[in-house]
Amino acid sequence: MITLTENTKRLLFIGFFILFSIGTGYALYYFFFKPAAPVIQVQNPEGLTGTLGQSGPRGATTTSEVTGGGTLPEAGGVTPTNGATAQADVTLLRDGVTQAVSPSPKGDTRYYNPEDGRFYRINDDGTLTLLSDRQFVNVDNVSWGNSVDEAIMGFPDGSNIYYNFDDQRQVTLPSHWTDFEFAPQDQQVVAKSVGLDEGNRFLITAQPDGNEATAVYHMGENADLVIPSWSPNNQVIAFSRTGTPQADNAEQIYLLGKNHENFKALTVPGRGFVPSWSPTGKLLLYSVYHARDNDKPMLWVSEASGQDIGRNRKKLNLMTWADKCVWSNDKELFCAVPIDLPMGAGYDKSKFSNIPDDLYYINLDTGVSKKINSSDQNHPINQPVLNQDHTKLVFTDSVTGKLYSYNLNY
Repeated sequence: MITLTENTKRLLFIGFFILFSIGTGYALYYFFFKPAAPVIQVQNPEGLTGTLGQSGPRGATTTSEVTGGGTLPEAGGVTPTNGATAQADVTLLRDGVTQAVSPSPKGDTRYYNPEDGRFYRINDDGTLTLLSDRQFVNVDNVSWGNSVDEAIMGFPDGSNIYYNFDDQRQVTLPSHWTDFEFAPQDQQVVAKSVGLDEGNRFLITAQPDGNEATAVYHMGENADLVIPSWSPNNQVIAFSRTGTPQADNAEQIYLLGKNHENFKALTVPGRGFVPSWSPTGKLLLYSVYHARDNDKPMLWVSEASGQDIGRNRKKLNLMTWADKCVWSNDKELFCAVPIDLPMGAGYDKSKFSNIPDDLYYINLDTGVSKKINSSDQNHPINQPVLNQDHTKLVFTDSVTGKLYSYNLNY
């Protein structure tokens, strides 16, 4: 049996205490203070065809100046000049499950019917037009073209198909490409190329049929933090939530240029960033959650172009997600606002998609947001789009999948 002296025990205790302190300090740094690895650019990725983007490391990114941190007053309803209360009447357009609703280049609305696997157009008079006789069974998601009736469809098994409804051309795209977004004039798409190995994960651009694929940014372990989103002014192709940690639980968002422009970073006052470009790309609507708002999603708007990125940030005082809104022009927009979100709803939007929404009209010039639907016309709104003359807001009911429209009186 080994007997330890008091001095030996003391030395062992001190040594153990020092090792424990070092281990605890490193663990605290790793899990709470270590910065996220930035999205970086690469020169020679493997497995992609076409010309590869040549770039060096990302330059220093400066935090945008935030000015005019005002708020928009909220109004309980709309009162037109004649004194009557304005209401947005709701109309049932299709009594069946409707998916992938999108405005078409012709000004009407396109959608996918999962019951027969075909795509249709809803004309202004309510009649339906078949976009193609071709059937696509069990489509999981659809990315639509902006200026042409074309789409990229994703399926549950991970396969992707590009299809042009005008010339009936069909092309199979790589299954490891995800999150497609068309350029404003459809000449290209941006997507994530997600290989099994972290070293083979890139943000890419390509022609819609997959030709001339180009690796633009290396995503690595940060693929889930990159949001493909091609700006209407054709400058930005994605957002990256990999900026420098900020005080008060704010988040720094990188704007990724298609030509590696070193744009200012956007500092947003919360987490869970969800963006929505204005029609010109000069403004950005986004939602984030924060403890000041009981961790519910809150809408904000700021300038988003060139040296003005982040300027004139305003809080809209509406608790909803930015993808439940649709822009009419750079000054007016409509938002579906859940009538009662619980505390912490910002952490997981999917759990609250069945909550009925009120419809709000927002005028950024006058600084007023107005509820324009009656209390008995609440629907859980999904995929809101405007028709060509912006007199109707078309949407699917998140619970039933049925297609409705609001006749906009505001």
